[in-house]
Amino acid sequence: MNFIKSIFLFVIIGFVCSANAQNQNPGDKILAVVGNDIILESDFNYQLQMYLRQNNISYEQVPPYLPQQIFQNMITEKIIYAKALQDSIYVTEDEIEKELDYRLKNLVDQFGSVTRIEEYYGMSIGKIRLELKTDLSKRLMSDKLKRRKFSGGVKLTNREVREFFEQYKDSLPPAPTEFEIANIYLERKVSESEKFIALEKIKKILDSLNSGVDFAILATNNSDDKGSAVNGGDLGYAKKGVFVKNFEEALFTLEVGKVSDIVETEYGYHLIRNDGKKGEEIKSSHILVAFPKLESSDLETISFLNSIRDSIRNGQLSFEDAAKRYSQDPNSKDKGGYVGFIEKSRLDSSEVEELNKTIPGGITDPIRIGTDVQYGYEILNLISINPEHKLDIDTDYDKIKKYAESFKENTELEKWINEMRNTIYVDIRVQ
Repeated sequence: MNFIKSIFLFVIIGFVCSANAQNQNPGDKILAVVGNDIILESDFNYQLQMYLRQNNISYEQVPPYLPQQIFQNMITEKIIYAKALQDSIYVTEDEIEKELDYRLKNLVDQFGSVTRIEEYYGMSIGKIRLELKTDLSKRLMSDKLKRRKFSGGVKLTNREVREFFEQYKDSLPPAPTEFEIANIYLERKVSESEKFIALEKIKKILDSLNSGVDFAILATNNSDDKGSAVNGGDLGYAKKGVFVKNFEEALFTLEVGKVSDIVETEYGYHLIRNDGKKGEEIKSSHILVAFPKLESSDLETISFLNSIRDSIRNGQLSFEDAAKRYSQDPNSKDKGGYVGFIEKSRLDSSEVEELNKTIPGGITDPIRIGTDVQYGYEILNLISINPEHKLDIDTDYDKIKKYAESFKENTELEKWINEMRNTIYVDIRVQ
């Protein structure tokens, strides 16, 4: 299910800060100096804008505490990094590269394509990689210092949890509504008809290329990757690990200046050109013909899910057996589709809408989930509903324990930060 696969993109929210700090623009106000590092007004504005964008918050909706909270978080990160330098904490190039590849892969999975990432952040994937790498070394050093300091983790006794609850129970938020659900998920497959239509189109483009038409012109006029099409298909420089497997295998076996044969990926058919090499990075361009989305293919998946649901309702098949037999969700398939209790806020609006129309024990209509590029359909079995309620130490012990652990973590972290301020130079220049 897509809420299980979601990725919190805040991990790269400040990746341009390091570059900005090294390239201060005239008039760019210094908000703080921490150790040998600075926080610029442009750094702060960027982080605030990205947070608002990623959480769909308008400037009119900004809570009064949010700007100060973001600024204090930036100060804290700078202090920890400065302490890491003092303590000679270091990370290897291999550690940085592995983390960089992991985060870029997550971004590609989240956005659906490299082009969408470039559009979102307003820079090429090569520049994103460079800027992220600069910041990652600092973040990894800080993380390594934090792990060293808090290697034992936070441990609480049952008595401490109960004392925490008694002290803060009037301040704790209510337990949110939870749905206990099971699912059967089917990925929407590209039909042969859709492949045929896309293949015929890219064959005509290839014929035009072979007859002498410029690659960039063909990309601009025909590519379904609109982000790169405006630049003649240019994807910039990238290392291995950025592109999907088939695309990457074709690109990294091409000679400079050569164009690939037709390459199929989950996004459609590509013509790929190697535009040059710089170290381990290759500059490339491509033309994409995406698979068309024919309604008949969606209807086929929806119809099959409806038939499964009808068989379950008629007693011919149990939901558990149907999930084990048909579901393509690797997280729940072997458990008979059982997902467990999921907070309402973690579900898509379409899932919540269907569940709100379903009584416990019932099965929803097919629900579309996923991105525009890759999606599928699911049916949900609503097992039970745990409505929003005031926290109770006996029935919500695990939730309360997490609040207590978080509180203790933050208390110890704040104490540690205050201790480090005695050895780290901090000059805050704004109020």
